[in-house]
Amino acid sequence: MNPLDQLKDIHLPADVSYWPPAWPWWLLVALILICIGLLIWQRKRQAWRRAALKQFNQIKWQQDQKPYRQCNKLLKQIAMQKISRECAQLSGEQWLHFLDKQVKKPVFMPEVRAFAHVLDEPHIQVEDAALQRAVKTWIRKVKC
Repeated sequence: MNPLDQLKDIHLPADVSYWPPAWPWWLLVALILICIGLLIWQRKRQAWRRAALKQFNQIKWQQDQKPYRQCNKLLKQIAMQKISRECAQLSGEQWLHFLDKQVKKPVFMPEVRAFAHVLDEPHIQVEDAALQRAVKTWIRKVKC
């Protein structure tokens, strides 16, 4: 009799399971979910900017005084809702100074100073392109 015939087959261990994953994978999933949550939160928090820019882009600049009134109205709405209700009484250059204080670099006073007076004195000319640039920049840069 052969002694090798008495040996039993080798039993291999069970395959390594993919579930439950190791702790680094759980950490990675948690970080991904946190990042997605932060992106959604930031997007919702900045939704007013997209809405304001959309409303600004709907202004028709071919009309006489109406675009200036609409710009001023849009800026007042944003300032009253997001910054302070006390800005409702401001007008003229005080209003533009207030707007410039809300951003790091002034966007209204040196370039579009005439915008402060155009609603009261219709004969004043305002460069539309400079005003459009200033309003868009202010909406994008204001800290709220």
